[in-house]
Amino acid sequence: MTDRLATDDGPEIATKEDAAVTAYDALSDAGCESVVTSMPQRTRSTWIVPATSEESTWRVHIDPRTGNTRIVETPE
Repeated sequence: MTDRLATDDGPEIATKEDAAVTAYDALSDAGCESVVTSMPQRTRSTWIVPATSEESTWRVHIDPRTGNTRIVETPE
């Protein structure tokens, strides 16, 4: 049985290393410079990767099945 809500937009994110690289790439693509990622955490349905840049602090949420990202700016 296939999940009709899942899309194959990107690669599956299976490890902490994959999550950190995906978060770094997402922030870089959004124009952030000097990005530093922290230890990714896995919940049931997402990876959460804390990150900082010269501009701000962020949390990048990553769907582990599709690799889709959502960037959330966090207060310092």
